[in-house]
Amino acid sequence: MLTIEKLTMPTSMKRLRQTLAIGLMRAARAANRSPLVRTVLRGRSVRRFPLVNRLYHTVFRLGVAAGDRDVQARYRGVVLTGPVWDATIMPSISAGYYEEFEVRVFERLASVSRSIVDVGANIGAYACTGAARLPQDGRLIAFEPVPENVAYLRRNVADNQLGGRVTVEQMAVGAASGELTIHLSGEQSGKHSAAAANVGTSAGAVTVPMTSIDAYLDGNDLGPPDVVKIDVEGYEGFVLQGAAQALASAPTLLFELHPELQANCGGDAGDLLDLVFAHYRWVFLVDELNNVLRPCTRADLDAPDAIGLYRSNLVAIGRREHLDAVRQWHNL
Repeated sequence: MLTIEKLTMPTSMKRLRQTLAIGLMRAARAANRSPLVRTVLRGRSVRRFPLVNRLYHTVFRLGVAAGDRDVQARYRGVVLTGPVWDATIMPSISAGYYEEFEVRVFERLASVSRSIVDVGANIGAYACTGAARLPQDGRLIAFEPVPENVAYLRRNVADNQLGGRVTVEQMAVGAASGELTIHLSGEQSGKHSAAAANVGTSAGAVTVPMTSIDAYLDGNDLGPPDVVKIDVEGYEGFVLQGAAQALASAPTLLFELHPELQANCGGDAGDLLDLVFAHYRWVFLVDELNNVLRPCTRADLDAPDAIGLYRSNLVAIGRREHLDAVRQWHNL
């Protein structure tokens, strides 16, 4: 009996500690999304305060990660491993709410697609959940330039038996082939950027090879993608500049609109929007708080409060089958 207690108590205590930590994290998230907090903070996140951010990550590190260097969590049917030092992505994956609405939309689009390009794949949350829902003959190309992220991405693709559907490319994507210097963030694995001003606490930089979407597809004799997801911390405009041929077939786009990040990278959010609206009939602003896709015009996005916390991602759709696939979230 003593032996059994010695074997089972550590596991049960670890599970209890993880349950309590995740409960606290989810409660903090709910409070942050409440109307009262959003009014007091004028639409900004409470985690912009360093002390709050440290407390949140301490709860995660001690309660969920328990001193491990890597953290593994089950998320939307896949298993994902990532670095414990990450203050945002791994805590929210572990608690089950990482970009949950955006990922649901991505999964639905993947289920009716055959070819996806994921630019800025990070550790593979989108790549793995999307690839798991592709048809059997579907393919996803995951671009990620940061070596640490690539190592986790490859591991997660392998752990979920998705190697037959996912091709991992360790390179950046931009307007043309060449090289790009990526500034590394010491705060978040998803905050690495082509602009030093975007990373918060710096952890150095790395220069990586770069391709464009059109050059890569042409060089590998691949047809145009059905979906292009872009998460590159301000470099989105350059990615689309290098995708003129791909855009001609109107693949559905999922990307972030963050004028400050884009300006820091030498781009312009207005030019990015002009390019998107020149190719797409249906453009939606992702409303994370209400889990809906809100149709928007080019003029709508110029309004002072159009973009903000929980309203910074766009979905541009050019094909009727994709519009129908996500109909439960819009009224068109």
